[in-house]
Amino acid sequence: MASGDVDGYGSRVAGLNSKLQRFWALKRLVNKGQPTTDLDIPLAPWRKGAITCALALAGFMIGVDQSIIEPALPTIIAQFSALHDVGVYTSAYLIPQCVLQPCYNRLYSICSFSSVYISSALTFTAGSIVCALSESSPCFICGRALSGVGAVGLSVGGFRMLALMPGDRKQNVSTGAFSLILGSSVVIGPIIGGVITQSHLGWHWLFWINLPVIGVVLLLVVGTAYTGGSDLRGEKYELKSWEKVKLLDWMGTALLALTLIPLILGLDFGRSYGWGSIRSAVMFAVFGLSFVLLLLQQRLAKTPLFERSILLNRSVWTTTGIFFCALSSMSSITLFLPFLLQVVRELNPRSSGLLSFPLAGTLAVSTFIFSVLSTKVSCFNPLAIAGAAIFLASNILFITLNSDFSLPQIVSYEMIGGLGLGMAWLAEIIFPRAVLDKHQLAMSLGYSRMLQQIGAAVAVQVSAVAFTTSLAHNLAGLPLTPDELLSLQAGKKISGDFSAHTKNAILAAYCKAIRVGLSPAVAWAGLALLFALALPWPSLQRHVADSKEKNNSDSGSESLVLSVLGPSREADSPRDQDSPARGVETV
Repeated sequence: MASGDVDGYGSRVAGLNSKLQRFWALKRLVNKGQPTTDLDIPLAPWRKGAITCALALAGFMIGVDQSIIEPALPTIIAQFSALHDVGVYTSAYLIPQCVLQPCYNRLYSICSFSSVYISSALTFTAGSIVCALSESSPCFICGRALSGVGAVGLSVGGFRMLALMPGDRKQNVSTGAFSLILGSSVVIGPIIGGVITQSHLGWHWLFWINLPVIGVVLLLVVGTAYTGGSDLRGEKYELKSWEKVKLLDWMGTALLALTLIPLILGLDFGRSYGWGSIRSAVMFAVFGLSFVLLLLQQRLAKTPLFERSILLNRSVWTTTGIFFCALSSMSSITLFLPFLLQVVRELNPRSSGLLSFPLAGTLAVSTFIFSVLSTKVSCFNPLAIAGAAIFLASNILFITLNSDFSLPQIVSYEMIGGLGLGMAWLAEIIFPRAVLDKHQLAMSLGYSRMLQQIGAAVAVQVSAVAFTTSLAHNLAGLPLTPDELLSLQAGKKISGDFSAHTKNAILAAYCKAIRVGLSPAVAWAGLALLFALALPWPSLQRHVADSKEKNNSDSGSESLVLSVLGPSREADSPRDQDSPARGVETV
């Protein structure tokens, strides 16, 4: 062999050796740390900040994606010539989030966090791409369903990760903020959707914008999960494969789907085809039968989807009831705000969207303020009750609006509602945390989120039916042509050569119908106040170690002890994370 060949061979070997060394260095870098089923361990500030940012971005994105298509629906329907599919576009995104919440709770308990979360993010990305590229209504519906499947995995994972983080004083604030992002971003979605739809980009970019956001989320999650961080696994990760499959309760998931899908479709069919139509009657019959079978199956199943020890806990069912009712009420309000602003005040969609921002903005600010305040008070019940009462007052103010209302008037009502809901928002986190361990808390928040989605879907349909029925009755006695009557009943702007008297009568008819449509919202808000009055009265006791003890402690964080109507724990006694739920408290 020539010396030149030997030198070339030696240089290639040396180069290969150098590449292998770099590869092994990279492998050591991306190796996960020690497996853990809890995050009650010291976390580097950059790692905790990256996780929090990823969860917040994902939560904001899936909340916005739920409502961002509302301003673009007329354009999408016109392009696909599919007016009959208008309700399916929303239901296709909403139904997976209702059906798959318990299933994803189980998946996170038997798999590693990063694998389930990244899979959910990729599924959501695939759904967004399908929607952006779709050229037909069935393709668009499939994309929305895929996005819904990914969205439920991201929301459940976000609650679970925040629940398992170290329990310092800021944990309630961060978990409450994530819940707030999911709720308030639904209000912000139409604003973003209206701006993009009216721009030169077109409605397809409502879904393309998800790709850079999900890219940042994946970068943060992969960066924190695969750079020496703890390998977070579910508490039942060590079970055998067949035991994991059994835990998923496929029968319960199927019955839950057969219960919720016909319910939502039955409400949509009843609104579109009439409540006496065969379609709606069949859907409600299937719903009733499936609901009875689901109750029986969950009663007999060894590993049911819904853990009764959690759902029947007083701290859980009262807080879940508050936000089931409150968000049902808020969904009805956000449904009719565009009618008030665009039809009655004749504003364009962009201005209408911006004027709905005070509700979300005040909700965000008040939630942050009262989240911080909750770390200073000894009992949260007065804030929760006062917030529910203020929210009820805002709903009552909304149903007093007449056709001559002013814009400052409606903005002030929105701010009052946002203030009240923000005062009570953290109750969803504080009360269940007092009686559940971290894994049970994550499941409780998942159940609450599922019921909130169902409540919003049902409340919107009920309010819409009340509105359309009242509007048709109010317009029947006015001197209008059939075409004008059909246009007004479809919710279009008041246009035409109407006399001043006729136009005022039309505006009065619209406002009266909107007040009727908002009446269920007042009932929901009243029920939320009743649930707030039924909350247990916990005593929040904080034991904060000094800096020297904090540096020597295993958890590296401040201790937060919540005792519910019982003897307080010792300051140095950590909470037993493996203890079961305590059942129903008694006052």
